[in-house]
Amino acid sequence: MLNFIDVVKEVLDEQGKSTEVLFSDGVISKDTFYKYRQRDPGLKTVLTIANYLKVSVDYLFERNNENVFCCPYVYNAQTFYENLMRYIDCKKVSGRQFSKDLGYSRDNIARWKRGVMPTAKNILEIADYFGCQADDLLRG
Repeated sequence: MLNFIDVVKEVLDEQGKSTEVLFSDGVISKDTFYKYRQRDPGLKTVLTIANYLKVSVDYLFERNNENVFCCPYVYNAQTFYENLMRYIDCKKVSGRQFSKDLGYSRDNIARWKRGVMPTAKNILEIADYFGCQADDLLRG
């Protein structure tokens, strides 16, 4: 995964803003933001920042050169799970094979079905696996 802090700073710079605006507008605390030097952000954080900057997740992570942000993201586990199952069916792989191919525990799909959201890193890996955009997995 790209360095999240650097990517956010680049997008902010494109918009003529600094990281201070994220902190002063209450989008994320400064301490939390800089913790992402050592770890990947959670999906909820990524969606919050993407909504604030009005950029698609794919644009935010430099997976798409064009920003196709159309409406705010909603943190919705059911939508993700339904989209994931459609892609698994279309690719004609089993859930077991999908998990094996990505090196995930077989329990991940069951957790996602119960409403646990994957990490942002998982979303990007799954999008790569299926050759789709992260937005295709996150939006209804």
